[in-house]
Parts: sequence; structure tokens; C-alpha cells
Amino acid sequence: MNNQILIVEDDKSINDILFHSLKSEGYNPFSSFTLEEAKEYLNINTPDLILLDLNLPDGDGFDLCKEISSKYPIPIIILTAKNDIVDKVLGLELGADDYITKPFHIKEVLSRIKAVFRRIEKSSQNFNSNFININNSIKINFKNRTVLKDDKVVKLKPKEYELLEFFVQNRNKVFSREQLIDNVWEFSYDGDIRTVDIHIRRLRSKLDTPGEASIIETVFSVGYITR
Repeated sequence: MNNQILIVEDDKSINDILFHSLKSEGYNPFSSFTLEEAKEYLNINTPDLILLDLNLPDGDGFDLCKEISSKYPIPIIILTAKNDIVDKVLGLELGADDYITKPFHIKEVLSRIKAVFRRIEKSSQNFNSNFININNSIKINFKNRTVLKDDKVVKLKPKEYELLEFFVQNRNKVFSREQLIDNVWEFSYDGDIRTVDIHIRRLRSKLDTPGEASIIETVFSVGYITR
């Protein structure tokens, strides 16, 4: 397995539990307790996933989430004691792929992590095609999970890519938010379904062309569709 996972958590007991649990599952974890330590690690390493606490002694985890998302296509799972939906939505808008509310069971964390890697592996193995056209300006390569707009690579977060891939594989079908949660998130999701709207808004901001129809259209009172 050997997937590298960066843990950014200042609570030593939680950090230790995460580290040893990930180690026992075959992952390669690295513990950091501050934003500064996390940034130093990221300067020389590119982990496959990041577990990110929001309340850190030297700053706000939201800032690091935003910085990582602007530079790296690394999946981020937020670990937060904040149960306010505003904080959860903000984390997703800044680029996080998922969030887990404290206190959590370690089995839930491991399940979410496995789901992320399972989707990435499934996506890369199931397709052997070269780039295919989504529309006149956007192409997608399922094999290496690459998206081009006007022949330039568009950096998508893993969950953004998975959502786009699902729509492309199911063109001309309308999906409700609940159906998208079931098919793309692939776990018993107890959060706000507005996370779907947030991810679609991010995809549109990266892929839509002004004056043209959106790559993901809204079907009023029903859901979303890609044609």
C-alpha cells in the first residue's frame, strides 16, 4: 500500500492514535503538530492524502487548506471539533474533499481514507482511453485523471475530478444531490448535501466558458446533468 498520509493535528493523543492506526493498515504516515511543521513537510514531500485539524496552535487550518488546494491536487479530509455547518461548508469551499467531526471513531477515519484511495485506483484502472472530448474546449483522460481546457491542464481536486468523471460517464442523465452523494462519495454521508453544490460550483468556475452553457447544467427542482 505505502500511501503517504500527512497528519496535521496538535492533540498528541489524537495524533498518536491516527499515526499508529494508519501504520497498522499499511500506510506511511507522518505526524505534524503545527502549520509550520506541515508546510516544511510539504516543501519536500507530496503526500497522497492529508488529515487536517482546523484549530492549530500557530494558525488556522482553513488557511493551510486553501494554500494546499491552490498548489496541489491532494485530497484533504478535515478533522474538526466544530459542528457548525458554516465551518464545514467553508472547509469544502476552500478545497477540502471531506470532513469528519470530532469525537470520531478511528474505524470511520480509516473507512473514509480507504474510500478515497479506492475511487482513485478504480478510476485509473478501469479506463484505457486517450483524451476524449467533453465539449469543444474540454477534454478528459480517464487513465491518468487529467482534464484539459483549451489544451491546458486544469488542476482539479480529487473529489472534483470524481464528480466530473461520474457526470461524463452518465451523460444526459439527471441526478439529484442525494444520488450524487450515494454514487460519488460512496459512504454513509451524514453531512449537508450542499457539499454537492459547492463542488459543482468549483467545477464550473474552473471549466465553464463565459457565454456558453455550463458543463454541468442545473435542472430546476431535480438536480444536475451533463449533456
